[in-house]
Amino acid sequence: MPKRFFAVIATVLLSILSTHAPNVLAWDHPGHMTTAAIAFSEIERARPELIDKIGLLFLKHPDTAPFWVAAGEAKGKERVRRMFIECARWADDSKFTPNDRLTWHSARWAIVANDAPPEAKAAAEARHGKPAGQAIEALVLNNDMIANPEATPAERALGLCWVLHIAGDIHQPMHVSDLFSKDFPTGNAGATMSYVMDPVTSTPIPLHILWDSNHLRTPSLVEVDKHAQAFMKKYPRSAFPELKATPVSDPNVFMKWAKESHQIAKDWAFDLETLPDPNKDQPAEKLVQNMINFILNGISPVDDAPPLPDGYWERLQDTSERRLTLAGYRIADLVLAAADNIEAQSKFMGR
Repeated sequence: MPKRFFAVIATVLLSILSTHAPNVLAWDHPGHMTTAAIAFSEIERARPELIDKIGLLFLKHPDTAPFWVAAGEAKGKERVRRMFIECARWADDSKFTPNDRLTWHSARWAIVANDAPPEAKAAAEARHGKPAGQAIEALVLNNDMIANPEATPAERALGLCWVLHIAGDIHQPMHVSDLFSKDFPTGNAGATMSYVMDPVTSTPIPLHILWDSNHLRTPSLVEVDKHAQAFMKKYPRSAFPELKATPVSDPNVFMKWAKESHQIAKDWAFDLETLPDPNKDQPAEKLVQNMINFILNGISPVDDAPPLPDGYWERLQDTSERRLTLAGYRIADLVLAAADNIEAQSKFMGR
C-alpha cells in the first residue's frame, strides 16, 4: 500500500489513542461526563424551563440510540440529564462513524523546549503561530448552530453535543499543546507519544492520557454525580475570575479559553522527564501495527517509564478539577446564551 495511506492511518490512530487505550478512561468519558453534570445543574438552576426543550432536541439527534441507552428507565428531568451527560461524550463514542470529525478535538500550539535542536525549532516556526487541529473553528461553528433559530432541531442537537465536547477538550492542556524538543523534533502530538509512570496503576502511560484520565476513571453516574457535586462545592463560580475576564459574549472567547490551557502546558505541564515512544521514528506501517496492539490488546510499546516528579501528580489533579469545573460553568453559560438568542430572534421575527 502507498506510504501516504499508512501515514494517514497512523495519524488517525494516534489521535484516538487517548479515547481507546485499555484500562484508561479518558477526560472524554468520566471527565466530560462530570463537566456536563455541572453544566446541567447550572442550567437547571438558572432556567428550569429549558430542560424539557433540551430533552426534545435529543429526540431529533441523528444518532438517537446512545441517548436512549443512556436514559435507561429514567423519567422526567433525570431522563434529560442522563441524555445531556451522554451528549458530552458522544463525539468520542462516535469514532469511525459518519459523525466523526477527527480534527475537531484539538488545537495544539507549539512549545519549543530548551533542548530543541535547530530542526525542531524550524518545525515549530513552520506553523507560523497557528495550532494543529480545528477545535476553535469547530466550536465557533457549532456554538453558532445551537443559537440559530433557523437551524433544524437535528442540527442543533448535533451542535450541542459538539459544543459540550470541544469546550471540555480545550480546557485540557494536552489538547492544545505540542512539545518540540530533542526527542520530538516534529512535535509530540499532544504528548500522546511521551510516556510516564501512571501513579494509579504503576504502568507506563502516555502523558496525554494521564491528563485525560487524572483520577476520574469510573464513568458511572454515581461517581460522576459525586465528583460534580464535590467540585462545585470546592470551586464555586466565585472561585473563577476567568468567568468575568472571558465571558461567552467575547468574540474571541474560545481562543482565550484554549490559550489558558496552553499556558499551563507552557508553564509547567511539560516540565518533566518522559520516555519517547520507541516507535515514533519507525516506518508508518510498523507504527500502525504497534498502535493497534496497544489499543486492542493492551500491549504497551514500553516496559518502563520515568516516575512523575515530586508534586506533579497532586498539581495535575488540582488543575484538572479546576479546569473541569470551569468548563462546566462555561458550557452552561453557552447554552443559556444560545437559548436567549433564539428567543430574542424569534420574538423579533414575530414568532
